[in-house]
Amino acid sequence: MPLDPVHLALPILAALAAAEPPPPAAPASPEAALEAYVGGLRSGRVEVLEALFLPDGQFCTLARDGAAPIGCRRFAEVLGDWAARPDPAATGRILDRHDATPSMSAVTYELHFGGDLYIDQLLLYRTDAGWRVVAKTTAVQ
Repeated sequence: MPLDPVHLALPILAALAAAEPPPPAAPASPEAALEAYVGGLRSGRVEVLEALFLPDGQFCTLARDGAAPIGCRRFAEVLGDWAARPDPAATGRILDRHDATPSMSAVTYELHFGGDLYIDQLLLYRTDAGWRVVAKTTAVQ
């Protein structure tokens, strides 16, 4: 009896779909959002980063010596690049947190990623989808 590719396609697609990791959970706190951030950098899962960073949010980088110019881009333009170079050893920690309101938090964050040390200043808002980063300025140390 010959194998029928049409009858094999559905079980193969079902197996592939079952192998997909579950979608990221909505972060319930700024700390959970930043844990998801580092998890996305470790795994290279762009969908984790896309769920956390507002696509039209602003990402700015400072030059190593702190001199101008400051370069800014939308998160939608950079997240794929971040995910394309996963670092299983990435780590981060909150250095300072200030909550302006119960739904708005500013966080100074130390990130070790790709062999570099970054000091990030992040602005997070609570949305219906959990806490999301709307702005990030980073300096490479």
